[in-house]
Amino acid sequence: MSSFTRYHQNKLESKLLQGEHSVLDGDIGVKDLIRENISRYLEDHFSLRLFSAVNIKVFTSSGELVYPVPSPLALTFASQQQIASENYRLLEAGLAVVVTLYTQPDAPLSVGALFLFTGLALGGLNRVYRRQVAHVSSERRERELTIASLTDGEKLAGLELEALNHRQETLLQNLEKARKGLVESNESQSELLDEIECLEELLEENEEKLVIQKSEIEMLTKMLCEPRAIMDKKPGKRKNREKESTAKRLKVLYKHLRVHDRALKGFLDLEEGMRLKCEEVIHQLNGDPDCVTVKRKVFGGRGIDTFFEAEFAYKGRIYFTRHSGGVVEVVAIGTKNSQASELGFLHRISGEVKPA
Repeated sequence: MSSFTRYHQNKLESKLLQGEHSVLDGDIGVKDLIRENISRYLEDHFSLRLFSAVNIKVFTSSGELVYPVPSPLALTFASQQQIASENYRLLEAGLAVVVTLYTQPDAPLSVGALFLFTGLALGGLNRVYRRQVAHVSSERRERELTIASLTDGEKLAGLELEALNHRQETLLQNLEKARKGLVESNESQSELLDEIECLEELLEENEEKLVIQKSEIEMLTKMLCEPRAIMDKKPGKRKNREKESTAKRLKVLYKHLRVHDRALKGFLDLEEGMRLKCEEVIHQLNGDPDCVTVKRKVFGGRGIDTFFEAEFAYKGRIYFTRHSGGVVEVVAIGTKNSQASELGFLHRISGEVKPA
C-alpha cells in the first residue's frame, strides 16, 4: 500500500462517524452516516479526482460489507430504537476502511505526468541543442580564422617564391655574362673566376631556398585543405595493415638497413612497378651501398648531415644516409614530381638523424 493510499484510509477512518446526529440514539443509521461522510470526503479532496477510479469499501471485523450498500428497506420505516440497536451491533463489531486507487492512461494524473516528463525531456534536449550549436559555431569561427591565417601565409610564401625566382634568373644572367666575358677577354681572369665562383655559390644557395620555399608552400596548401575536410578522419584499416606488413618485411629482409617512416610512406605511394625498381636499389644498399650510383649529394640545411640521392625507374628518387657500423638509412622515397617535398623534409630533419 502506498503512503498516499494509507493517508486517505486513515483520514476516512477518523471521519466515518462524524456528524451532528447521534448514532447510538438512533437519529441516523451508521450506513447512511458513512455514505454521507464518504461522499463529502470525496468532494473535499481534489487529489482523489486525479485518479481514473477510487474504490472505497467499509467492512466489519466479521467481513460484513457496510459500504457501499443501499439503505435496507426495513430500516427506512424502523423505529429509532431499532436503528440504534442496529448501529450498536455494527459499532460493536468494529469498522475497517479499504481504499483502492486506480490509474488508467486517460486518468488526469497520467496525463499530467506525461506532460510533465515530456516538458522536462524537451527542456533537456533544448539545452543540449543550444550547447551543441554554440560549440559548432565556435569551431566554425576558429576554423575560419585558421583558414584566413593559412591563406595569408600562403600568399606571403608565394610572393617570396616569386622574388627568389626573379633573383635566380638575375643570377643566371650575370653568371652567363661573366662566363662570356672570361672567354672573350684574357684580362682580369682571376677576378672573373672569383666572380663566377661567387655567383655559383649564390645560385646554389638560392636553389636551396627555392626548394625550401616550395616545400613550405606545399605544406601550407595541405594544411589549408585540412580544415575543410572532415575532422578526425581515421585512415582505413587496410592501409594500416599494409604499412605494418611492409615495414615488418623490410626489417626482416634487410638487416643492415633502416627505413624511415617518411620513406615507408613514399614507398607505399608508388605504383607497383616502381616499387619493384625501388626495392632493387634497397637490396643493393643493404648488400653493398658502394654499388649504388649516386646522382648527387644533398647537404642538410644546418651543414651536419649529408644525404645521397639515387634514381630508379627514371623518375623515382631515393634518399639515404650512412651511419657508423655500415648501417644505411633510407630517409625518403618519392618521384621527380615530389622532389621539392622530399628535399624540404631532408632540410628540416638535418641534424636530427640519430646514428645507429
